[in-house]
Amino acid sequence: MKNQNAFVILLILNIVYGLTLLAYPLMLMLAVFSFDAPTAGDHLISYIFVYIMMSYPLGVFISWSCWYFYHRYAFKKAYIIANFMLLWPAALVVSSLIQSAFS
Repeated sequence: MKNQNAFVILLILNIVYGLTLLAYPLMLMLAVFSFDAPTAGDHLISYIFVYIMMSYPLGVFISWSCWYFYHRYAFKKAYIIANFMLLWPAALVVSSLIQSAFS
C-alpha cells in the first residue's frame, strides 16, 4: 500500500459517494416534478436546476478517478479529485439562491 492514510480517506469518500447513487433515482424524480406547475417551463433557472440534478453521477464517476492519481503517488491531486463532489452541493445552493432572487 502506497500511503495507508490516503488509501483509507479515499476509500471512505468513494464509498460514501457511491452509496449516494442509491438515492439518485429519487432525486431525478424530484427534478422531473419541478416542472409540475404550468409556468415552471418559463423560467431558465428551472432548466438549470434539472441539468444540475441530472449531472450528479458524473461527479461521482470523476471522484472515482482519484485512484489514478493515488497510484501515481500524487496524493494531493487525489484528494482534490476525490472531493470534486463538493462542487455539486455548491452548485445547488447557487441555483436555489438565483431562483429565489428571481421569484
